Amino acid sequence: MIYKNEFIENEDGISCQVLDLESLNFDNCPLGIKSKITKVINAKGGEKILTITNGGCEGVYIASKGDAIFCNSESDKYVPHNRDGKAWKFCELEEHNYDVVKSEKDCVYVRSNNKALLMVECIEKPTCIKDAWGKGSHQFLFIGATLKKDLNNGAISGIDKKAFEETWTILNEIENEKE
Repeated sequence: MIYKNEFIENEDGISCQVLDLESLNFDNCPLGIKSKITKVINAKGGEKILTITNGGCEGVYIASKGDAIFCNSESDKYVPHNRDGKAWKFCELEEHNYDVVKSEKDCVYVRSNNKALLMVECIEKPTCIKDAWGKGSHQFLFIGATLKKDLNNGAISGIDKKAFEETWTILNEIENEKE
């Protein structure tokens, strides 16, 4: 990993070094997919989304009306963003390659068709992806986290170690098990 000579503190006051995204090479990384069915809530607006991991607060985001709040668990919530920093909207989930498998009032359950290249458990120190979800909205990653590069839009973000283990599947491993 190549880092910039810049540090940003997360909500817990942990100093995290800024990762140099331009230096990352995903050429020989395995392909994976989020395999868990995920609850997505239609934001009313103003919700403070805290993503808490074993290392501390990974990110903070204030939702706007109509944002898609992904909920893997009570502590693992987030609003995905496009590369330009624009939040995903609840009404646009299918445009982002998610299939709705169940609908309820103000929420749906979705399965992802998005594949990503994965640098599994590559984070070895407190790390920051600066402006991951738009200007001033950073993602903080801790030891054991995985980096992913979305094949659809090229966006790079991180996945907490526990969240990765509970929600992702490496496709190459599935293919190897069949042999």
